Amino acid sequence: MLGEALEGAATPHYVSSKIGPHPLFPDATYDYDSIMKQVEFNLKELRRDYIDVLHIHDPDRYGDRQNPGNYHAVFGKGMALETLQKLREQQVIGFIGLGSLWLDYQAHCINTGAFDVVLTFNRYGLIWRDAHFQTFPFCRRHNVGVMQGTPMHQGVLTTPRPEWVTDPPEWMTTTEHDRYRRLLNIQARSGLRLPELALRFILGNPTISAVIPGAANVAQLDANVMAVEAGPLPEELSAEIEALGILHDDPRRYM
Repeated sequence: MLGEALEGAATPHYVSSKIGPHPLFPDATYDYDSIMKQVEFNLKELRRDYIDVLHIHDPDRYGDRQNPGNYHAVFGKGMALETLQKLREQQVIGFIGLGSLWLDYQAHCINTGAFDVVLTFNRYGLIWRDAHFQTFPFCRRHNVGVMQGTPMHQGVLTTPRPEWVTDPPEWMTTTEHDRYRRLLNIQARSGLRLPELALRFILGNPTISAVIPGAANVAQLDANVMAVEAGPLPEELSAEIEALGILHDDPRRYM
């Protein structure tokens, strides 16, 4: 869809894509041959010969707190990072990105100085703030851009669910329940929809370069654009939301 929409577009734009596990590449690995097949596919579908940002996506997907990720997939000889560095030298890509869940893994990768951009998801937003304390300081130290994915936490914060105030879902801890209840009160008083609240709060953080909201239709796309154009939240409202911030117990439990 992007390839069709952007073909011939005169407005300046950046295109970001990924390599890694994908429905069309279910057995994808992070070695040179696997990556090159995906890059060729991306270029063909995007109808271009250059990708501005290419992310190594989800190399830590099988990790946990004790073993946060597969470092060989990224740093091994002939693996992802080495392959993307060659593609950058050949001017097939512009910048090297990393998309991952576990923040210890992100911190290690960022600290090598090998990455230009990091894509975090489920780790910064209206309630949960892990990345603010664990990833963002490393990004500032190494001048690494931040793309924040899942601003609505994969649908959890898309629309208010008043039933959760009295009957919270099983995954919601007592602390999270308290923050969710307080968030709905703030949202009701603000007169803003939750997606707008989320986008404008996230983009108010100077460390974040871009946010990736979903859009199922043109109306949602228009709403996202309007929210971004409205700019950061008023200072008092942002401070109220800032006070809600907590850390995840396990960011995958409601996925």
